[in-house]
Amino acid sequence: MNRIRWYGPTLVLLMALVAVMVSGPMVARQIVWAQHDANISLIRQDLHDNMGLAQLSEAFRKVAEVVEPSVVSIEVLQRGGRGGREGQGRGFRPPPGLEDFFEQLPERYRPRRDGNGEGEGGGENFDRYAPAIPRGQGSGWVYDRDGHIVTNNHVVDGADEIRVRFQDGREYTAEIVGTDPNTDVAVLKINATDLHPLPVAQHEVQQGEIVFAFGSPFRFDFSMSQGIVSAKARQLRILGPGGYENFIQTDAAINPGNSGGPLTNIYGEAVGMNTAIASQGANPMQAGFMGLGFAIPVEMVQEVADQLIDTGEVARGYLGIYIEDLDERMAETFDYDGEGVLVLDPIDGGPADLAGIRAGDIVTHVNGNRVRSADELRNTVARIQPGSSGELTIFRDGQSIDLEVEVARLPTQASAPQPRRNRQGAPERENASVEMLRKLGITEVQTFTARLAEQAGTGHTEGVLVANVRRNSIAGAAGVMRGMLIVQVMDQQVATADELLDVMSEFEPGDAVRLRVARWNPNDDRWQRNFVLLELPRD
Repeated sequence: MNRIRWYGPTLVLLMALVAVMVSGPMVARQIVWAQHDANISLIRQDLHDNMGLAQLSEAFRKVAEVVEPSVVSIEVLQRGGRGGREGQGRGFRPPPGLEDFFEQLPERYRPRRDGNGEGEGGGENFDRYAPAIPRGQGSGWVYDRDGHIVTNNHVVDGADEIRVRFQDGREYTAEIVGTDPNTDVAVLKINATDLHPLPVAQHEVQQGEIVFAFGSPFRFDFSMSQGIVSAKARQLRILGPGGYENFIQTDAAINPGNSGGPLTNIYGEAVGMNTAIASQGANPMQAGFMGLGFAIPVEMVQEVADQLIDTGEVARGYLGIYIEDLDERMAETFDYDGEGVLVLDPIDGGPADLAGIRAGDIVTHVNGNRVRSADELRNTVARIQPGSSGELTIFRDGQSIDLEVEVARLPTQASAPQPRRNRQGAPERENASVEMLRKLGITEVQTFTARLAEQAGTGHTEGVLVANVRRNSIAGAAGVMRGMLIVQVMDQQVATADELLDVMSEFEPGDAVRLRVARWNPNDDRWQRNFVLLELPRD
């Protein structure tokens, strides 16, 4: 009995310890859960009591409420012949056994087999009688109370019929007032009253501002997404050589179908027109949003839309100069250390030429406003009323000069110049300058004579013909091509191959040398001049 009484308390203690070991974690978890649940309840109550969050959500809701009545969904329709002809007429084949029967019919009774209702003798195209079939979809917004609606040109391009639908279910047929492919803006007109034009922001939108994208992405009509302005003044090169681009970048979701819809600020005012997305998909209708959307600034939309409404076309300012961005290394060759745009060549008789602008001038300001890139200068000049005067500030020979220029109207047809390559060869001179040219990749040069110009079918001008350029060379990478002329080295004119070699002998390996080159532009029968910068290779 003594032995049993001795172990009894020990067994009880061990059993208690086992119970604690088993139940302890469960109790601890219950305690942690209770604390976490209480914390969630407190946070949830705090969220309900947070008036700032409620006001923010209510503000977003109000933006939707004031903007949506102005937004429209646009459906584009085309008739038979545009996107591949539809219906039984295409590839018509009579049932088996009836071929001979049809051959016995008089000509006027035989079935047409050309797919568009025209017989062998031609005649009227009956596609115009075919029903209009939906071919595309986009968005837009009410621009004024007269029934004008703005959208993207690419939304309505090629349309035979345009239908505009409002959120309240009203639907109208729209007519095109005018389009401007160079900015991708179009203006439509509907015969409607009781419209709600979307106000335009009075201040230019800034990076970091909250914005909302409205439209009908993937046919989900009257959708809204929210984000911020990620960046401004983006150049996408999607409108071609004649395009004017100054896109707002946003992370508000923009997808196919949003095109033409408004991008608004927190006050429900338009700051831009949704236009493009960055996507890796080959088919834009199968591609999704990747965090990069782009909108035309509303200031540009206004400038274009107002002109299209008033005159049906857009008139832009024109200086008549070839320009390019000025990088730091090129600027150093002009002893200039600021920002600006390099003038490559003024067009003979153009406004800039008449005002005294020269090749090698650096444009720093237009009407007192600084310009930092060729695109910025081009967009700025385009907004100047043709026929009015403008003031250009240029850097030349170490000093700033103000020149007054009468801005002309941009010609309707503007073609991008293309080089015309000459295949004439030339003997090489074995000296240090020739060796230097070889290292640059220019392996053959020759004085450009009137006879060579006649053989090449170009006009004659003084210079040195580049007869051959080595692939993957320094000169080739800088843009020097076979058939070009070298007309100037730094600030010294060169008219013969000997003069070129003499000038090149003045430089040392590692020097940066600015060449002025010319290439023949067959579109307007002239030599177009340009600057290239070459860094002479070190031994």
